[in-house]
Amino acid sequence: MARDALQRWIEEHIDEMVADLRALLQCESVKGTPLPMAPFGLGVRAAFDRVLEFGERYGFRTKDYDGYALHLEIGEGEEIVATLSHVDVVPPGNGWSVPPFEGVLRDGYLYARGAQDDKGPTMAAIYAARAIRELGLPVRKRIRLIVGGDEESGWECMKYYFQHEPERPCCGFTPDGGWPLIYAEKGIVNLQIEKAVPHSDNTPRIAWARGGERANMVPDRAEAFLQAGEEQISAIQSALAGLEDIVTTSEENGVLVTARGKSAHGSSPGEGVNAVAKLLDALKQLSLPEESMWLNTVREWANSLDGSALGIAHSDEVSGATTTNLGVFDYDGSRVKCTVNVRYPVTWNLDALLERLHTVIEPQGFSLVSHFGIAPLYVPLETPFLQTILRVYREETGDDKPPQTMGGGTYARATQNIVAIGTGFEGDGAAHEPDERIAVSTLQKITLIYARILYELAQ
Repeated sequence: MARDALQRWIEEHIDEMVADLRALLQCESVKGTPLPMAPFGLGVRAAFDRVLEFGERYGFRTKDYDGYALHLEIGEGEEIVATLSHVDVVPPGNGWSVPPFEGVLRDGYLYARGAQDDKGPTMAAIYAARAIRELGLPVRKRIRLIVGGDEESGWECMKYYFQHEPERPCCGFTPDGGWPLIYAEKGIVNLQIEKAVPHSDNTPRIAWARGGERANMVPDRAEAFLQAGEEQISAIQSALAGLEDIVTTSEENGVLVTARGKSAHGSSPGEGVNAVAKLLDALKQLSLPEESMWLNTVREWANSLDGSALGIAHSDEVSGATTTNLGVFDYDGSRVKCTVNVRYPVTWNLDALLERLHTVIEPQGFSLVSHFGIAPLYVPLETPFLQTILRVYREETGDDKPPQTMGGGTYARATQNIVAIGTGFEGDGAAHEPDERIAVSTLQKITLIYARILYELAQ
């Protein structure tokens, strides 16, 4: 039986898979400076080179799309069953107990940024297809593993790939979501909102303030420098003393105020603690001149997780309510800039969202400078390939929970007939948080699930 053969093969090769994954996790594939054949920086290029080396070593046909994306392929036939995954990662952030790019193996878990999102699942997909190939299991369709390098930022990888690759998958999955599968994904838009503010010579005043690294991460650190006279410094520190997760440091000409939060994925802002919100909540205690110009407004945005402060709260029966995350904030003394990551319901549309937004922010003197969005995804549950995925998952796990919707965005939106499926199980560390991890037992389990899905979809 194919299932038993796949299980034995995976058990025999799990140590090799762990070694390969550790090598991939050691690539610091955070988006960096564009270079020829490395449009997302040298770290992503190094991760691509590792994947290509694995593909060539294990007998795949490989193709590099100018450093934007690549694919590995086995089998013959006109139709293509595909996986879409990525090797770029968000910055590690703070609070790790181990180095985030070493691939530390401890107590049965691999720790690293990308362990679960999405290098671990990428390696599981490679080994799933490798198992099918090396066992000589008969398939009537090609199996193609598409790997991108810009999923966490602007998706330029998939845009480039599908502009330069005319063939489209007939169906498949992206191992970058939840179990048993995700049949609807909310619309996503990053809103770049700015306001020019007049310079003030009054003291105390905010000379600069900033927080957050990526729109789709809840900021875990934010800081501001308050310019102040010598007699005002102690008053500021006294006013902020005792506030949770707020640290003040006396410096020449002022006070540095640091706020600490808890990182989380931007699609689930309630699971984190926004350090920008904590910083601005603290600064409000001081009755600064910036309150009337921008501080109160931005503070409300940072604390609002449902979009109500921006006028864009909305919900539907399929996918639930809008969520918002103020992920990046910067004030330089003359202009305040905010990037807000929004996940909106699948039956709503971006034009309606933006219309509401303008009516709220423009009277407050703010402007929408730019926005980047990805439309919602919805695949009816009765679609045959979804039923195959659902059946395999339930047979392997005994878990009867229903398919899900989510606020996260995956490569399922990059082409037709793709849905997101899971990457881990209870005990595996959450993506975009410190000590992201994946259990070796999870790797073994998901590789078997991926292999069975690919094999059955390729019949």
